[in-house]
Amino acid sequence: MRIAFFGLGYHARTGSSRFFLDLLERLGEVDTFFAEADVADVRHRCTGFVEDRYDAIVIWQLHEAFALLSGRHPNVTFAPMYDAMVRGGAFVWKPSWNAAKILCFSWALRAEVMRRAPLHAHVQYFPDPAQHPTVTDFDTLRGFLWYRRRDIPPEAAFALTEGTPFASLAIHDAPDPGHEAPWKLAAPPHVATLTRTTWGEDRDAFDAALRGANVFFASRPLEGIGMSFLEAMAAGLCVVAPDAPTMNEVISHGANGLLYPPGSRTRLDFGDARRIGARARESVAVGRRRFEAAVPGLLEFVATPAAALARTAGRRGILLPAMPAAAAPEIGIVCDGTMPDTAWILVSAAGDAVAEPAMLAAALAGAPPEAVAIRGHHLVRTADGAEHLRRTADIAAAWSRVTAGSAEVAGFGAPAATLLRADALRRIGASPPATPSELGDLLLRWHDEGALIHDADEVLATCPESDHRAGWIALVERRAGPAAAGRLRDAFAAADTATAEAARRTRPARIALDCVAAADRLSPALGRLAESLILGGGLRRLRSLLAGKRARGEDGAA
Repeated sequence: MRIAFFGLGYHARTGSSRFFLDLLERLGEVDTFFAEADVADVRHRCTGFVEDRYDAIVIWQLHEAFALLSGRHPNVTFAPMYDAMVRGGAFVWKPSWNAAKILCFSWALRAEVMRRAPLHAHVQYFPDPAQHPTVTDFDTLRGFLWYRRRDIPPEAAFALTEGTPFASLAIHDAPDPGHEAPWKLAAPPHVATLTRTTWGEDRDAFDAALRGANVFFASRPLEGIGMSFLEAMAAGLCVVAPDAPTMNEVISHGANGLLYPPGSRTRLDFGDARRIGARARESVAVGRRRFEAAVPGLLEFVATPAAALARTAGRRGILLPAMPAAAAPEIGIVCDGTMPDTAWILVSAAGDAVAEPAMLAAALAGAPPEAVAIRGHHLVRTADGAEHLRRTADIAAAWSRVTAGSAEVAGFGAPAATLLRADALRRIGASPPATPSELGDLLLRWHDEGALIHDADEVLATCPESDHRAGWIALVERRAGPAAAGRLRDAFAAADTATAEAARRTRPARIALDCVAAADRLSPALGRLAESLILGGGLRRLRSLLAGKRARGEDGAA
């Protein structure tokens, strides 16, 4: 098989797409074409490309490469990166891309792709922890931040760590173009030593600073895969990141990393940094095994023409790795509150879809025998059919966030994604929890008693979107008092306001992208022209040019 691979020149320099090229070489001969994100540069650098010579074509984020295609090739795979597809807070998509198979490395990307319904597959990449020396020295805390964007400046790391003694904080001062900004060189009182590195002839200073750290601050507000923070987790560092894709698709707050609301400067608790770092490395090891199991299906997805895959893939696409057929484990499904006569139960409400038997069996097999509950992550299905990942969080950390006034309540899990030991429920006289807040109450009770609650790093259910705020407010008021309940009520209201404000703020970008999509439906070439004019600054430059001519004309007339 002969494969053409298109990618960004930046990725060629950083090697971030190398793992995928290595996989493609298992299928056959791979010709690589790297260019900048500009159609003219793509045409200039890819003059040797002839579409008919290739059995498969892979476009890695560089969507400008579609300009070289006829639209008739039967086997094109497009792997966009989530962070690169968001402009002005709105998601970029052209209908002409729907002729390709879409490869999603992010759950958030998959949710957006599902809305547009092209043929797609989802897989999560994880590095091999064996390739990264383990950090075990947590006697002192030593932080590292690569300053890349104004969204996460050094001052953010200062604020997030305030009140916690840090022996050192290394700032790699190498911002992305357009994000240069001055920052104070003086260390805050809680940081003993503040160091600054920049790019030199080699990356020795960068590597030395990173090797000396045990706390890693993610440097970007969004990621496509997130190589840097994944490698930090693989090395056993305590990773601190915005609660946004793809970081929150891998990190469970308080368990294998620390998440904070984007833009927040509220201090975090680093008391469990050693345990969190160890759990981070363990979770990457689990993820790596899952990725390696997905590789055969991933290569089949790339090698198989779209028409053949479309006959079997549905609206939900292809989830990798595919689970083998397995007998259903002995788990009783509670639908009406009646306890079945089984060792384990889970509660399923109308519209819930429980995971395949093989995944449930794997979750059971991985749990210690003394566990009273097994929590999995879940997907929330919105009215438009898209599915959004909701990961569990450390129970104590989740409760601390909620009582402090955070609207993020999904970290406790969902009843349909939580296996409960029936005799443990009977022993305390508890009924099966029918709502997320009832589940949270039960888990907190077991947690306070010291019972073992096991977290399975798997998606165990898909549930329809629903509003359980009243139940959460009542639970917080009963357990933490009216002041905490008031904070949560205010947080829910603030979240609604923020959602409405985000919709208002991103409306111009959505209108612009709708115009590009409408032009693309008429002709991909027309879509590229519209993108250049509307998103590439063409209209702004034209207005400036016309304004200059008008000014010169007025000066001449005077």
